[in-house]
Amino acid sequence: MDVIITSLLDELFSKVWFELTFLLVVSLFAGFLFARFGQPRVLGYIVVGVVIGPSVLNIIRSSGTPGTGVSPLPETVQMLALLGAIVLLFMIGLECDLKQVYARRSIAIAFGGVVVPWLGGYLLALAMGFGPDAIFIGATLVATSVAITASVTSQLGLIGTPIAYAIVGAAVVDDVLGMVVLGISKELAPGAGLDYGAIVLLVVGATLFIVVGAWIGSRYLTKLVFDVQVSGFRRKLPMSGFVLALAIAFLYAFIAEAIGITAIVGAFVAGTAFSGSPLRDGLRKGTSYLEALFVPLFFVSLGVAVDVRGIEDAFVFVIVLTLVAVATKIVGCGVSAKLTGMSWWDSLAVGVGMTPRLEIALVIAYYGLSNLIIDEKTYSVVVFMGLLTAVFAPALLRGVLKRGGHVVIPS
Repeated sequence: MDVIITSLLDELFSKVWFELTFLLVVSLFAGFLFARFGQPRVLGYIVVGVVIGPSVLNIIRSSGTPGTGVSPLPETVQMLALLGAIVLLFMIGLECDLKQVYARRSIAIAFGGVVVPWLGGYLLALAMGFGPDAIFIGATLVATSVAITASVTSQLGLIGTPIAYAIVGAAVVDDVLGMVVLGISKELAPGAGLDYGAIVLLVVGATLFIVVGAWIGSRYLTKLVFDVQVSGFRRKLPMSGFVLALAIAFLYAFIAEAIGITAIVGAFVAGTAFSGSPLRDGLRKGTSYLEALFVPLFFVSLGVAVDVRGIEDAFVFVIVLTLVAVATKIVGCGVSAKLTGMSWWDSLAVGVGMTPRLEIALVIAYYGLSNLIIDEKTYSVVVFMGLLTAVFAPALLRGVLKRGGHVVIPS
């Protein structure tokens, strides 16, 4: 009987359309459930992915060979999940004020929040015997979760305050730096060979792409999209501007991958270019429908790729890595914030506010898994580290703000 049931499930879940239906329904349920308890929906998506994947229920079964780093999801679903990541970063870019994001304070804080965690994660992984994976594990500690950080600052009533600008601005900048770190980590990965010239070209190319791409987008492409929108509206094609803006986001994603960084950085840069557009609200509204459909698929796929059974002997490393992830962000960002003139308590609040890791950290880990740079065990460790930092960050930030004399909304 068990063999028959297993065979039927395998046949059912080999149909991509049914699998999409199932993933969307369970992600919708997870979103409602976690919102009911005041937790970010993204946590629900990842958790439900873990539950329906090989870790617990094993409903979504791997189509690849164990140990190869191949995602359990069909190729079609993987592509839609990647589209979700691109849409997510485009939306985050739309919410960013370029002047605030690329302010000196944000860049200084982000730089400290990149170097210290990367080095700390690398040394810890090296000390605990992860050898070849150490440089990549360090890279996963670099990027702060913009989604979690923005959500926490909003819940605590900090929007519009210097602390909020410092935290969110630095989080956005270090996400971009995180993509540069990903590119460098690829070059330093085992078997890749150390090519200093390639690393220099990557850093220069990424910097030029971000600066020039944002400038061209805000100066010329924004006007082009506006003109197309006006022309389309006259011809009863009201979504013309949105379609062109999305096409530009995909073009930026293509250019970013051609340079050697990831597609989502290109989507983010495109979003920041349109953040000052008079059409921003319309673009945000149009993208929100895509976000509701594809972003949950992306985060669920991250959870499905986790195998809890693979980290039973790495539980201590998960806890220690989480503590290092929190401590290095507090030190790296907090000290940098203090050096820019903020008070000690505000600097500590910035450091704590930068501790959540989720989207970009998991994107980096997922890239390493799918390209055989890290194994499933290391990937699962990073995912649990990200979940733990995202769960505990709001409470830590609330406590620091209270001690610093700030008015905080009660939990």
